[in-house]
Amino acid sequence: MTITIANQLVDLLKEKKFLEAQEQLFALEAVNIEPEQYQERSVIGLKAMIQKEKTFLSNIKQWNRFEVSKPLVSSNHFSIRMITDVTLVNNTDVCIDEIIVYEVANGKIIKEQFFYH
Repeated sequence: MTITIANQLVDLLKEKKFLEAQEQLFALEAVNIEPEQYQERSVIGLKAMIQKEKTFLSNIKQWNRFEVSKPLVSSNHFSIRMITDVTLVNNTDVCIDEIIVYEVANGKIIKEQFFYH
């Protein structure tokens, strides 16, 4: 089950279908955890996660580079490496090279935790 969800997520992410991935694969009570220095950006619940994603996407002017690795899967967790290099609407360049760890329960992603600086 975890491998199926992991592969579905990676496929959707590679197509930049971020909102579809959340709507299809995440539990309603899912938790989003940012690194310690960005804890204020962490959210709880699918509705808040979707709104956060919409806000981020609306600020992107140009995609410079986007890569998603194959998932590394254990029984109910998986991780991916994602590189997002974008130019924002305010012309700021942002490059995030991160590891994301997901937890799966009852056929849905219940937690995502981001590791980056």
